[in-house]
Amino acid sequence: MIYRFFMRGLAGAAVCVLVCALFGAAVMLLWNGLMPALFGLPSIGYLQAAALLVLARILFGGMGGAFLRGRHVFGGSHDNPFREKWLAMSDAERKEFWTHHHDFFRERSRADKPREDDAGK
Repeated sequence: MIYRFFMRGLAGAAVCVLVCALFGAAVMLLWNGLMPALFGLPSIGYLQAAALLVLARILFGGMGGAFLRGRHVFGGSHDNPFREKWLAMSDAERKEFWTHHHDFFRERSRADKPREDDAGK
């Protein structure tokens, strides 16, 4: 049992390393194919491309994965009060909710647009 668990973890780590290596190579090829020609930037090596991926992950993706933040990847957050309220609504309540919000935003968008009779003044 422990052996099987260990082997799955080892296989998962190997796949993760392979995927990271492929993404690094893809970033390097795309950078070297586009950036020097478009913006006159210098070409980069593989380690610089991998570092660029890490930097993008830190800046745009956060530091932790979905499981580290207490969320499930495919199920969304299970402690979301709006989701729980939505799931507790009946079909009639959901329809009323959408009707109210569509009417609200429709009226708001009309209020933002200048009227034709006001444009000439």
